[in-house]
Amino acid sequence: MKQLGNWKVIVRNLETIDFRTLSVFVTTCQQMNLTQCAELMGLPKSTVSKAITKLEDHLEVKLLERSTRKIQITEAGQIVFNRAAQLVNEFKALTQDVQEMEQQVQGMLRISAPPTLGGFFTNYVLSPFMKQWPKIKVSLELSYDFDDLFSQGIDLALRVGQVADDRLVAKEIGYSTRVLVASSAYLEAHGYPSLPSDLVHHNCLRFQGNTENTPWTLVSEEKTVSVGVSSNFSCSNMQGLKSAAFAGLGIAQIPANELVCEWGEGKLVRILPEWHAVPMPIYLVYRSGLNKPKRLEAILEHILSMKEQFRFGPELLNSPKCKY
Repeated sequence: MKQLGNWKVIVRNLETIDFRTLSVFVTTCQQMNLTQCAELMGLPKSTVSKAITKLEDHLEVKLLERSTRKIQITEAGQIVFNRAAQLVNEFKALTQDVQEMEQQVQGMLRISAPPTLGGFFTNYVLSPFMKQWPKIKVSLELSYDFDDLFSQGIDLALRVGQVADDRLVAKEIGYSTRVLVASSAYLEAHGYPSLPSDLVHHNCLRFQGNTENTPWTLVSEEKTVSVGVSSNFSCSNMQGLKSAAFAGLGIAQIPANELVCEWGEGKLVRILPEWHAVPMPIYLVYRSGLNKPKRLEAILEHILSMKEQFRFGPELLNSPKCKY
């Protein structure tokens, strides 16, 4: 065992002990009885005794003189108790502060969404939410990359397409539908397709993961068809794909909500209006098995209350109202 003269080393080593061991020691000193400590903490008496021994072995100093009838704190034990009691009280206060904070709608929310929903989500979802809860801060990441979504501490995300991860809760809140568009200049030069099969004679601009051999699947009220198309241009960003269509490079599939604000300007023309891509579900995604803080509960409730706003179908292009 260490000599008492090394008490500074003892106290420094004390801060490397786990909280429960410290708490057992402090409670034992306060009760001066192993049985009462065990009852108060809901632990077996043997567990209390082992925790005291573990602490003494770790610090290499005798803290308590124990007999069958009484407990007496050694001089070293008193020094350790004074510091340990302070640490235990500070940790309890910290825990209480965190719990109280988590019961209020405040703090940072880290949210991920695809860029195609960024404008709508900011204006129609986040803006009223942050006005309602002024103590909320938001970090919004707009990205198509959903690999290992929560490694960066993301609280919730919007995803377009299927979610295959049993660690996540995924609630379907709407859908996104892509329509076929091209510039007037392109159509005047290459002709207007009248059937999906006519697309084989056109340059079809591809988005992100669509490989060169992936056919375009289109649906109407009555049919579903797949068309093998060719392309000399692909882009990992929907805005870039839309710009390519503006520039007359070919025919593109663009989400209806990406077009609605500028539809009346005539920059792009919808082709094959009876047809569109298969609607892709929009999911609200967050981690399962967590005690959700109030701020997360609040934003989830807010989004779920406006699910109808996330229905982005071709009919948007018939509405004079801009979605974002």
